Amino acid sequence: MNDPRRRVRRAALLFFLGAWAASGASPPLAAATLILESATMGPAGQGSGVPISSSHYIGWRFRLTKKTALTQVGGHLGGISGEMFAAVVSLAGNNATPQGAPFTDTEVVAKTKFTATLPTGDIRVPLEKVLSAGSYALVIGSGQFEAKGTGVAPNGQQTNIAPTLAASYIAWRQTLPGRFEWTVGSLNNVRLAVIGSEIAGAADFNFDNQINGSDLAIWSANFGGPAAGGSASGDAEADADVDGADFLAWQRTVTPPAPAGPAVPAPEPTALGVALAAGVLLAGRRR
Repeated sequence: MNDPRRRVRRAALLFFLGAWAASGASPPLAAATLILESATMGPAGQGSGVPISSSHYIGWRFRLTKKTALTQVGGHLGGISGEMFAAVVSLAGNNATPQGAPFTDTEVVAKTKFTATLPTGDIRVPLEKVLSAGSYALVIGSGQFEAKGTGVAPNGQQTNIAPTLAASYIAWRQTLPGRFEWTVGSLNNVRLAVIGSEIAGAADFNFDNQINGSDLAIWSANFGGPAAGGSASGDAEADADVDGADFLAWQRTVTPPAPAGPAVPAPEPTALGVALAAGVLLAGRRR
């Protein structure tokens, strides 16, 4: 508590939050969860479907229009034995397939292992990763990433959800004796899902699709230290530390709250930025 930098930072934060509250705004609402699904959910409790194994992966291509904090993946799946993998693969475009055989090291942006059981059910698997806007595929399979099991994906009594078409699905499978490759359109009506929330920008440190005082609190709590949690620690610049540059990124993109009642002059973000930056500089000099 005797650290001058900590005292100045706390005072500046309390000043900003007090001014924010004085504007008369209501607390911002959390952003809605983003759920992307390839197909509707058919009857659960099935014992068969499209096979999933080391020689047959199933995949679904999807597109993100904004930076997104991925939290879960899943689908209508069942496990026969062991573990399967779930991988999110970056694609060159909406109609592209993975470039590797089956993957290159750089195109797999997130992966995990999971166990499913029979009969089938609509499962969710934790998988946390911040994804930039772009084209991706969710791939379920085995024989990679230490997963050695088998499973199934039902495709009966399920219909694709727009914009998904038969051409949205891909599969890694044997096409000729001794030849494996990615194919397009050999699957249909398979249910896969991606769950997360859109991010308003690099300074959206709590991933709620808003840049406001809550994000400033995260930056303040981690200021001066390493960014152990990446952007979740307040590192908007992605340079592995939390410093004044990250505050400036927040200050440039923060959205002032709209007055809830009679008009009350809201604090200008630029003026607040100058005050808080001056506090940070003063703390550094005292240190």
